[in-house]
Amino acid sequence: MKRFVLPVLLFIASVSLLTGCTGSIPEDVGNGWITYEVREGLSYNDAWMIVVDALLTRGYQFETLSKDDGYMKTEYYHETVESQGVETKTRVSIKFTYGRRTVRLKLDEEYIVGYKQPGVDIPRVADLKVELRDRLL
Repeated sequence: MKRFVLPVLLFIASVSLLTGCTGSIPEDVGNGWITYEVREGLSYNDAWMIVVDALLTRGYQFETLSKDDGYMKTEYYHETVESQGVETKTRVSIKFTYGRRTVRLKLDEEYIVGYKQPGVDIPRVADLKVELRDRLL
């Protein structure tokens, strides 16, 4: 039995590498938070500025911003996404946790016209997730 464990683990690891599972955006679907680990060598101040910059360049305005507490929340951003046929408003909450080495992101989305397609984000949200993954990890 023990001699089958190593080949099975190697098979699972190779399949995950081939399918690109290691580069996906980590999500915790249980409570709606997406978690990013801050890479070694990136200071809290730099990670904070990356997140602030990513939100501001996408047009979000801050409702709450507290660097000392490691917390920020944007106001709702209202937009029409013609390519998806929806009108929506989104708000982003960010919390730095675990010694400022983990960034947790939560999206509040309200669809005014149309509905959310499972597994499909509006472009603004999709770009934000990818940028945070690429710049923090």
